[in-house]
Amino acid sequence: MGSKMRTTDLKDLLKTVDQLRAELHPDLDAKFLEAVVRAEEENPEDDAEAVHVIQAALKTALTAKGVA
Repeated sequence: MGSKMRTTDLKDLLKTVDQLRAELHPDLDAKFLEAVVRAEEENPEDDAEAVHVIQAALKTALTAKGVA
């Protein structure tokens, strides 16, 4: 399979994460959670880059909510 997930696995994971978000924490921004999953998938060996991408997504989500 390689270091990256297959597209169907990623889609299934994103679907599951969104279902759990909707059930448990509907107030969480769905796009932010998707960005977290994608950052981890796209940077499996580069934690620093994944963290950078996640921080940018968090800033965007907070700004959209008027928090940052």
